[in-house]
Amino acid sequence: MKNREKFSDELSILSNNVQIKGNISAQGNFRIEGQVEGDVNVRGNLFLGETATVRGNITSNNFTCNGTVQGKIMIEDKLVIEKKSKITGDITTKALIVEEGAEINGKCIMSSGSKIQPES
Repeated sequence: MKNREKFSDELSILSNNVQIKGNISAQGNFRIEGQVEGDVNVRGNLFLGETATVRGNITSNNFTCNGTVQGKIMIEDKLVIEKKSKITGDITTKALIVEEGAEINGKCIMSSGSKIQPES
């Protein structure tokens, strides 16, 4: 078995009635159901629900999207884009799954190279 980073089983949630203006940085699993205007950097698994909107760049190890994103998405391992997703921006990921019905407007780069670092 390869040496893989272990993420906490804990889940932090930003509920659908919450709006944040500013960047988010988290360790472990993080679920967004609300609105974020700023960059989201998660060392772990990120989940974006149907009611969620992110206007900013997203960096994570794994990301499952079912909401709206306007910004660059940089995922180290696997990106799952579910059918209700609306993405406007470029994507960089190692593995990609896109469900029928998802909307993507941007370039996609499949990279198995080095770790993805958030832009400064």
